[in-house]
Parts: sequence; C-alpha cells; structure tokens
Amino acid sequence: MAEIHKSAPGLSSGPVASRGGISLKPWIWVLLVVLWLVIGAVSAYIAAASLQDIPFLQGILEPFKSYIPGEKAMYSPLAYFFLLSATALLERKIPVREQPVLSVSLAQDALWYIGTLALRITFLAGYTAFLYHIYHEYLSGLTIEAASNWHPIVRFIVALLVTDFFRWLSHLIIHKVPVFWVFHEVHHSQTNLNIFTDARVHPVDRMISGTIKFVPMLMLDNALPIIMAWAIFETIYPKFYHANVRLNLGPLRYILVTPQSHRIHHGVGPTYHDKNFGFTFCLWDRMFGTQHQDHEDYPETGIIDNDYPQEQNAGPAALLKTFCLQLFYPFQKLSRMLRY
Repeated sequence: MAEIHKSAPGLSSGPVASRGGISLKPWIWVLLVVLWLVIGAVSAYIAAASLQDIPFLQGILEPFKSYIPGEKAMYSPLAYFFLLSATALLERKIPVREQPVLSVSLAQDALWYIGTLALRITFLAGYTAFLYHIYHEYLSGLTIEAASNWHPIVRFIVALLVTDFFRWLSHLIIHKVPVFWVFHEVHHSQTNLNIFTDARVHPVDRMISGTIKFVPMLMLDNALPIIMAWAIFETIYPKFYHANVRLNLGPLRYILVTPQSHRIHHGVGPTYHDKNFGFTFCLWDRMFGTQHQDHEDYPETGIIDNDYPQEQNAGPAALLKTFCLQLFYPFQKLSRMLRY
C-alpha cells in the first residue's frame, strides 16, 4: 500500500522509532502493573462508596454536576478499568495487526483524550448550554410531552432508537458535506486504531454533530429515563470498538457496531467509503444500505492526505506539538479549499 502520511513539518525522529513502541525498562513495567492494580482497587472503592463518603471527589465534581451525573462519575472509573483491562488482553490475544502495547499512536490519542476532555468541560459545555437555551427559549413547543405518559420501558426504547438514529444521521451528514468532513477527517487520520482513538475528535466536529442532532434529541428530552448502566455502557462501548481487536461479536454483529464493522468505517480505499456510520446499533446502516456486508474484512485505516501532521515521536514536547498541529490543520486545509 502506498504511503498514506508523511511526517509533520518540524518533527524529528528522536529516541523513539517512528510510529513504533515506547521502550521501557522491566522495573517500569512492574511499576505500571502495580499502579494499574491500585487504580482498580480505588475504582472499586469509589463505586462501592457514595459522594458524601469522598468529600475530595465531591469537591472536584461540584462544578460539573449539571452535566455529569454523580452516579455516572462513581461507576465510570470501575467500568473504564474493566474495559481497558479486557481490551488490552484482547489486543494481545487477537489483534488485527501487531502493535506495541505502548505506542506513539496510543500516546497521541491519550493526549487527545485529555485535551478534548478539557475543551468539553470549558468551551463545549458552554456551547451545549447555549443550544439548550435556544431550544427551550424558542423551540420548546416541539417537545413531545405525551411521551412522559408512556411506560418507562417504552419511553426508554423509543428515545434510545431515536437518539441513535440521529447520531447515525449526523455522522452521515458530516461525511457528505466537504466543510464538515475537513474537521471529521482528524478522527479518521489514525492508522493504528486503539482504545483512545475514540477521543481523537476535533472540537469543531463535536459542535457540528451536536448542532445537527440537538433539536430532535431534545424533543424527547423528558422521555428517556435515567438508566445509569446504559449511560456508562454508551460512554465506554465506542472505545472498545475502536480497539485493535479482531472481533465481530458473532450474531450480535447484526445489531451492534463491532470492532470489525467500525474498522471498515475507518478503512482506506473506495470500498470502505461511506460505510458503517452507526454509533451503537447497526440497524440504520442495514436499513438504508450503508452497511458493509463482509464481516471478516479488516482493512488498513487512515486518510489519504500527505500533508496531515501525523505523530512520529512519543516525547512529551513532540506529542504536544503534534496535537496543536492536528488541532489547527483543518483550518489550514479549509483556508486552502476556500482559496481554490
């Protein structure tokens, strides 16, 4: 396959091999395993306790309580611990391609996770509040009040399907509109899919997606019962299906997005263009003919753009520089598109 990317301008090769693994001494690996077990124990303690029992955690979450439910904050760390542990084992046992446990790609996507989390808490939370204000000030008449009288199970299923459909639709629109795709392309740039690739999403991409789907989703705002188990599943599941795992989930592949089917969505080449847009379910892809039918195909991933600043070095300064270059690259590309 022809080269998909070239190094970002100004990035040197450094002590780590390009796009390779991060070399650590054996004692550091032992320390990391011990640290991971400690994190698991702390996560289990948090899940078994309550916010009142942990004043420190309660203080941290206080500014975010309007959009991070306390229960989700309590149980999510343990869910993440099990997800990351299980996925790490699966990536070792049944990988799509051989990748180091700690790679430059993983480090870059982990930085995206931290960076976009900060952006979501600061900037995007305000934008979400703005959309809520617009809806409740000018569009509240669209709310389906009758849904509040339905049986909770019916409300949950209907709201779940409607929400998932508009996530699918907004994803399809972002792929079809060139200006939107420029920002979404950042997410597709990863050639070594991993559990943190789900976080490699440009903040403008999140804004576009949120704007497309906010009206239909708020129309059923009062119809979705708070089922914390589903809220946590919906948060961590996309991280699982972005992992480097050779798995199509057997019969469940006809209902759920899988690591195999979502890898198709990230695939390079015309065969995989505009396929498998699903977020949680693949129902809409099957219904509207955008489902790739080969469930044993595991293509190479990435984008065909030699100017994209792909990560090459795992040094902290290099990762931060590449993160900034990747963050601003869509604006540069859009500027070139508008000039021509």
